[in-house]
Amino acid sequence: MAIMTSSVVQAETRYISDTLYVPLRAGPGNEYRILHRGLKTGTALEVLEETSADNGEEYAKVRTRSGNEGYIPVQYLLKEEPAKEQLERAQKENGKLVSQNSEYHKQLGAFETSNRELTDKLNSSTQKIRKLEQELTRIREVSSNSLKIDSRNKTLVVNNEQLKAQLNTLQVENQQISDSTQQRWYLYGALTLLIGVLLGLFGPLLKPKKKSSWI
Repeated sequence: MAIMTSSVVQAETRYISDTLYVPLRAGPGNEYRILHRGLKTGTALEVLEETSADNGEEYAKVRTRSGNEGYIPVQYLLKEEPAKEQLERAQKENGKLVSQNSEYHKQLGAFETSNRELTDKLNSSTQKIRKLEQELTRIREVSSNSLKIDSRNKTLVVNNEQLKAQLNTLQVENQQISDSTQQRWYLYGALTLLIGVLLGLFGPLLKPKKKSSWI
């Protein structure tokens, strides 16, 4: 039986090197039974300890992520992930980034479209506000003019009422004058008629008598 020496190392994560499959054995040597037919390249393992057999070959006791423990030759372990696995992972991550970038571009395009629409709406709203402000200014001017016109109308109404009152007074006075004139004409007519009657009655009496030729 092979004599083994072992040394406890601090647990660390290592990876299967660029070999297709590495068997996981129950002990540090090919004579131990195989616990796992083969760990694929790039499989992450937790190294629990390192062991050296009498033939000088070094083994590492490892634990898989599923909890299986066993031994594999140290030569198949790398402290860094194999380049192939790194490349594949990088390609996958790059693919994700490309997909995300494409999605971000789509979102950016949508945001830009939305921003343009919002800008157009803002410009339209600004123009409407300006028109409303102009209309409000015009309405204020019209209202101011209307107040002035209303004040003038009230003054004109008062003046009109005063003129109507004066006209009524003049009409009354004119009617009075007209009535007085008619009365005078009536009086003059009556006097003329009376004079005519008197002349008719007393006129013959006032004529001188003719002297008789016989005297």
